[in-house]
Amino acid sequence: MKHKPAQRNSRKSATSASIPRASGWKRFLEILATPTNGASLAVFRIAVGLVMALEAYALCRPNLAAISGGATPLENYYTGADITFHLPYLAFGWLPLLPPFWIHVVVGMLAVAGLSMALGLFYRLSATVVFLSWGYLWVVESTRTYWQSHYYLEVLVTFLLIWTPAARRWSIDAWRSRDRHPPRTVPGWAILLLRGQLVIAYFYAGVAKLNADWLLDAAPTRWVLADPAITTPYASFLSPGQIEFIQGVLHSPWFAHFICWTGLVFDLAVGFLLLARRTRAFGFALMVIFHATNHFIIFDDIGWFPLVGVTTALIFLAPDWPERFWAWLRKPRLSKPDWNWFTTGAIVFPIVGAALGWKARSAQPPPETSERHLLGRGTAVLVVAWLVWQALMPLRHYWIAGDGRFTYEGMSFSWRLKGEARHAFGHQLYIKDPVILPGTAVVRPPVNWSAWHGEKVIYRRMASERVDWAQLPEIVVLLEARQGERILYNPAANPGLHAEAAIRERIGSIWQELHGRPPDAIHPGESLAQAFDTLAATLPASGPTSQAAQAKALAASLKQIERGTLPPAEAMRTVRGVRQMLKDLGTGATQGQLASALRTLNPFALEGAGLGSGTFYWIEDAALFTRADQTPRQISRSAWKNGEAMRSPRRPSDRALGSEALVVCTGDVGIDAKELLPQVCLFDAQANAQQPPYLWWNSPRDLTGSKGLHVSIQAFFLRRYAQRVATYWEKEYGRRPVVNASTAVALNGRPHQLLVDPEVDLASVPVRWFRHNPWIRDLEMKRIPREVLADQKRIPPGFSSQAR
Repeated sequence: MKHKPAQRNSRKSATSASIPRASGWKRFLEILATPTNGASLAVFRIAVGLVMALEAYALCRPNLAAISGGATPLENYYTGADITFHLPYLAFGWLPLLPPFWIHVVVGMLAVAGLSMALGLFYRLSATVVFLSWGYLWVVESTRTYWQSHYYLEVLVTFLLIWTPAARRWSIDAWRSRDRHPPRTVPGWAILLLRGQLVIAYFYAGVAKLNADWLLDAAPTRWVLADPAITTPYASFLSPGQIEFIQGVLHSPWFAHFICWTGLVFDLAVGFLLLARRTRAFGFALMVIFHATNHFIIFDDIGWFPLVGVTTALIFLAPDWPERFWAWLRKPRLSKPDWNWFTTGAIVFPIVGAALGWKARSAQPPPETSERHLLGRGTAVLVVAWLVWQALMPLRHYWIAGDGRFTYEGMSFSWRLKGEARHAFGHQLYIKDPVILPGTAVVRPPVNWSAWHGEKVIYRRMASERVDWAQLPEIVVLLEARQGERILYNPAANPGLHAEAAIRERIGSIWQELHGRPPDAIHPGESLAQAFDTLAATLPASGPTSQAAQAKALAASLKQIERGTLPPAEAMRTVRGVRQMLKDLGTGATQGQLASALRTLNPFALEGAGLGSGTFYWIEDAALFTRADQTPRQISRSAWKNGEAMRSPRRPSDRALGSEALVVCTGDVGIDAKELLPQVCLFDAQANAQQPPYLWWNSPRDLTGSKGLHVSIQAFFLRRYAQRVATYWEKEYGRRPVVNASTAVALNGRPHQLLVDPEVDLASVPVRWFRHNPWIRDLEMKRIPREVLADQKRIPPGFSSQAR
């Protein structure tokens, strides 16, 4: 009996405890249904519609920051002639990449629908078309959109706008239906949902920066600021002294740390600052400064993101702010600030903190107080579910072992916002087919040429800077990036010959034996300096800045490099000048002069070896080339004949190749492999005669420059590409091969390390989406080396960054 009152009290407590929860949910429902001034949402609609129309324009505008080197993003990712396949997001693998004409139709629909959405004409239809057209472009080619978080934000926002009544104010639709007196207010959930989405995006952009690279090492921001070209856009209206001062600030480590720390605090806090009336003006001022800094100083590859950030932040202002602003324009006046907040804010946050003196006024009840908004069935649940889902998605990688910044496991849709930068050398794919290259006990098994569908060619990799010419045969076929294939006589293979006349006689006898005729011509090899002298004589000369004068000056500097008398800094400038001139002359009317000047260039001189003149001789025979008058040239496989002079006596393993096989020696052709090599090649290595040949997949021939970069730095892209290669092989040979991959990635300036296990069959390995995949290597170096950070002006080679 004594315990009954206690039980009764506990029941009362439980009942009373449930009341706040129930009333809290009821209060939440009231907020969602509260009639709210529709002016702010209308401005949001107009801003997003115009931005989406600008996104359509940006797709068609030449973009110097594009990986393709100035092509439009549309050509680079969707309509280019060299695009052979696409990489959609996995859930949308069923979507085809439309032909170029229909891609242009989609972009046109995006532009028209964006403008129509801004005008509020057929709003629901326009918003739906904007979402579907932009969403299609977003999902169908993930290598364009995966690294750009603001594209993802635009997809989410345009989707949400479909369901919000954003055309009840300042729209053609509202004007057309004015006689029917449609509602002018909007339910509170429309404003709450958009605000919640933006708070989540900015907050997680800050969470992504909570790591030692960002906080302690100011990476990758320090590498971006260290770029000497960062002030180039302002050189035309600033004096050299001003430029030097600004560069001194931008290149300093303290400024990089300042940007990193302020960026982190901004991302974490700005959403909440915009929600509170006291800090709203301060938060909006920070928003403008943040995006202006990103656009005008730090990044040149973030498109319309600054405009998106500033205009969408307007939704945080009071719902009736456009009307108040319009009234202020008619009668401008500055309200008196709260001087305590003004002074304190200006001291704590110099200048910009003064904005704390103005507390945003609360929204006035809309004049249409009689309007009521009934929540649809499940509206509240859907609003909560959406925001909870968006809040949980970016947390996935914390439950997966390993550093997601490197492995990218669980990192999709997590608002990285320039939080990391990666660099990768081009990935390599190797195919294992035991039918073509049988795995026997023989150290170097022969190639089963009868099962091979390609040409009988072995490409032999050479370390161009340290070639042992004595190990090579007399007649060598060399493949180099700009020249293509050339035929070289190598006197080092026949040390008994020294005189040029005897060498010419030897070449003539070899050709007479193989082809029954002498070669067309024999040319001694030239150094790079001699080649530029030749080039200068053929280029137009019209002043001290002409191409001929530039070539002559470079030739003089190259001769000093050969003699070892040019200072290292000048030598580096000369090398850069040579590369730039080769790039400038490689297209247009001067292409022929360049090809002619380089035809007798010493082996691998353009790769940094053989600068001095040597004892090499180039053999010209137009009948042996498929494109004798074009560059790069290629030897006709059917016209080529082998003899003893093509086989090195020091490499007896070559006998296993077969007498008809052509051996082509090559250095690093890089991206030029796209044109110079077939899709699948048989390779071996000059340095290791016992190493068996291997099948190498020519990725540059199949991938655009953009896809090649993204496939190299992201393990899941690489796996999907390996599956494509295996499917190709299965169609061609009727059996599925093993596909191994090798790619090395540098995160935030660290040394490159392998991204995936090179021994794993990447075409068949399964994927675990919520656990670590053992075939992906974890980040080995947790901190960036001190010596890398010590050299502030050093930018990692080929440095490139991604946004998400």
